[in-house]
Amino acid sequence: MKKIYKAAVIGCGRMGAEEWNYSKETQPETHAAAYKNNLKTDLVALVDIDSKKLKQAGKYFSGVALFDSVKDMFEKIKPDIVSIATNPDSHAVLVKMAAKYKTSAILCEKPIAQSIKQAEEMIRICKQNKSLLFINHQRRFDPLLGRWQLEIKKGIIGKIVQANCYYYNGLFNSATHVVDLLRFFLGDIDWVRGIINKETFWKENDKNVDALIGFKNGTVVAMQTLPKNYGFSEFYFYGTKGRFAIKNLGYEIECRKLAENKYCKGFYQLSENIKKEGSARSLMSSVVNHIVSCLGDKAEPKSTGEDGLAALKALFAMKESAEKQNKIINF
Repeated sequence: MKKIYKAAVIGCGRMGAEEWNYSKETQPETHAAAYKNNLKTDLVALVDIDSKKLKQAGKYFSGVALFDSVKDMFEKIKPDIVSIATNPDSHAVLVKMAAKYKTSAILCEKPIAQSIKQAEEMIRICKQNKSLLFINHQRRFDPLLGRWQLEIKKGIIGKIVQANCYYYNGLFNSATHVVDLLRFFLGDIDWVRGIINKETFWKENDKNVDALIGFKNGTVVAMQTLPKNYGFSEFYFYGTKGRFAIKNLGYEIECRKLAENKYCKGFYQLSENIKKEGSARSLMSSVVNHIVSCLGDKAEPKSTGEDGLAALKALFAMKESAEKQNKIINF
């Protein structure tokens, strides 16, 4: 008999349960809907201290138990999987609580925490209680991007020497996805240099920072910011044999090899033969599929607490650099 995992979602906001914010092409795109749609998970509980949000989510996900107390939910439901889809200031407390209730898998929204110390404590307590901790950097779990990450490692565009990418809506909000995906493709970060972009930031408590990021493999990345809700998040990796691009919020990829320049002998350009893949799809489905594989088939986790901590350290280093007149911060 196949194991069905009981799943609960703490936080019924945009990512937790507000499925109506997403197009049909990308659904399920909330934690709750992804558990509801997966054949190996059963969405059994929703939790929120905001009664309006809880009631609204309960109407959409009928038949699911509703709680305004996290402790009550853990006592009565005892879920196998729990999603923490709340504001970052509550991540540490809720993840540690879930671990102490021996939850098998914990999926925490990004960023992992509000401080490095909090993140380290979360990782320690999860390991102590044998709870798998996943950070919801969604694109790490996506099969298409995962397949191309292996192609890049095999050298399809040669050695990557430069890259550029874009984000919006705050260093500790949108940029955490960008930094994590860069680490996924390029490995560990060696140094960063940041500068506050006064033209694009709109939140005083989370300013947009443009940055140069040096990776241990020698690649240098320019990370630039855009205005509020720009909705443009793209990556361009330039290698010695071609260019690889991640476009349209990660839904599409494009690969172009180098070819001899038709206008100037001895020079090269990107080939007009473009390989394209991908379209709008559910990223959360892949997240839940992977968690189930880790629990049932003992697959190796793709986005761990340690990955979330590494991204957080990079973000704090960029912030520190920007506040210290663009000083290079070494790792």
